[in-house]
Amino acid sequence: MTDYTQWINLLFLLVLAAIIERTIKLSVLRKWLGLCLLITGPALLFHATNWIKETHLESLPIVALVTGIGLLSTQNLYCKAQNTHPLFIAATMNLAPDFPEDPVMQQLLQLLHEEIGLPKHRTIRLQTSLNFDLGCDGNEAKQLMETLEQEFALDLGDFDTYRYFNPPVFDVFLKRRAKGRGEKVPLTINMLYLAIKTHSWNTQTLENLS
Repeated sequence: MTDYTQWINLLFLLVLAAIIERTIKLSVLRKWLGLCLLITGPALLFHATNWIKETHLESLPIVALVTGIGLLSTQNLYCKAQNTHPLFIAATMNLAPDFPEDPVMQQLLQLLHEEIGLPKHRTIRLQTSLNFDLGCDGNEAKQLMETLEQEFALDLGDFDTYRYFNPPVFDVFLKRRAKGRGEKVPLTINMLYLAIKTHSWNTQTLENLS
């Protein structure tokens, strides 16, 4: 019967730990509760042995310790999730006065922020280029364009990667294919924005409009 009780208590503690992990979202509370549990676990193990055995809570110190470590290691988990919201990103970016604020642009900013990072110390304009101003290139550029194509159902049409980006450093074959393309052309946020709005990429039209 004792073993059966121990398993019930263990299950109860695990459920309680899961509830705590899901309920507490403030980073400060997660930090301090995590520290308390991190201290409480070993303290119970070494100084409350008799009480733990009498109440059949042998797993309590371990569960407390593991839960504390989990809370401390993920104290900013929910903050990061909130920070990726398009409205939050747009609000914290230093955007030019004439910068569009429609849902398409907000979603584009979110994707650019996640894929290549948007600096907060400089003004983001429609003319800001991904390759020259934001330093997007190589594998990063390849991943970005693939994500844009999927997320926005974008038909890349006559898009030429090597017109704007250098190939990955380690890919010799792509380097040969990119050779002879001449100087790189700026790929601006406005070009991506217009392409997404029309769901298609036309190099001459987008470069002329931008």
